[in-house]
Amino acid sequence: MRTETRASLIQVVPEGQGGVFDYLQCLKAQWDARGLSSHVIALSEKLAAEHSLAKRIDACIGEPGRQACSVVLHFSGYGYAKRGVCFWLLDELQALRAARSHTLKLTVVFHELFAAGPPWSSAFWVSGSQKRIATLLAQMADLAWTNTQRHATWLSGELRSGVRLHQRPVFSNVGEPRSVPPPSGRVARAVVFGLSSTRQRVFDALQGHEATLQRLGIHELVEVGSGGASKWAMFDMPHRHLGRLEQAELSELLLLSRFALVDYPADCLAKSGVFAAYAAHGCVVIDTHPPGPDTDGLVGGRDYFSLQTLIEGVDAGLGAHELELTAARCHRWYDEHRLDLQAAQLWALAAA
Repeated sequence: MRTETRASLIQVVPEGQGGVFDYLQCLKAQWDARGLSSHVIALSEKLAAEHSLAKRIDACIGEPGRQACSVVLHFSGYGYAKRGVCFWLLDELQALRAARSHTLKLTVVFHELFAAGPPWSSAFWVSGSQKRIATLLAQMADLAWTNTQRHATWLSGELRSGVRLHQRPVFSNVGEPRSVPPPSGRVARAVVFGLSSTRQRVFDALQGHEATLQRLGIHELVEVGSGGASKWAMFDMPHRHLGRLEQAELSELLLLSRFALVDYPADCLAKSGVFAAYAAHGCVVIDTHPPGPDTDGLVGGRDYFSLQTLIEGVDAGLGAHELELTAARCHRWYDEHRLDLQAAQLWALAAA
């Protein structure tokens, strides 16, 4: 193997593109800008069979035992295995620990834990194995980092005694504008952004409720994302599908749009990169998922709106002032954990 530039911190990520890789790249860009040396290793079971994680790290920073090794592992089970069952990853980490003994510091960023679902779903049958992997990985960690209180609560019961756990909502992968205009100064449209499956959930929830959107002043829906347009059954609301946009184009669209739509459980909003993007751009966010518990510093009806409460008239009579307050609160919530702050915090913890 070719010896790479020496790095003081190594991030390990599943092979391929996606939200986790974008998250890692955002961190690396922040560290590069500060002159902090880091390296990225993309890993899959096939790649590990060709050259182990331990050997790949040796190629970055030198032979075992000669230099302290700080590894940040980005964990999402489905990124490392088709069904999320990646016991091979645990084997790689155990071998790395054996090779480096006390010189290894392992930080695990838990983007996900394990799936769950009804008996007729595939998630039900693999959930036990996924949970076992998450448990063993938590017990290996010297430091844990995750995105929701829901995850943090579970992890707190699995980590070894004395291991620190940090919970931070995810940051935006599509930019953080320095300033955001108020909703009243934007186009009266709503953006639906994300994977095709999540976009379809939004449109399914909206069917038959165009009057609720129109009452808020929404005159158009704009869909952004790879793949074809979502199936559309509403006839009284203009709808455009723009396909995939580059980061700068998407950022500009969000900054100029008054509303944004997402479909996520309330206790999972803090791990949604889509929600983070909306919050960072100062949009008025509407969650089309049924209302849930307030958590992670977010309160429904204060920081964002639930479609169901809007339909039921709980938030009736919303004017420009109320919409601006809601967008401002959501943006302030985001600003407390923006990318530069998180990058600095994670580096200080992981590289120490």
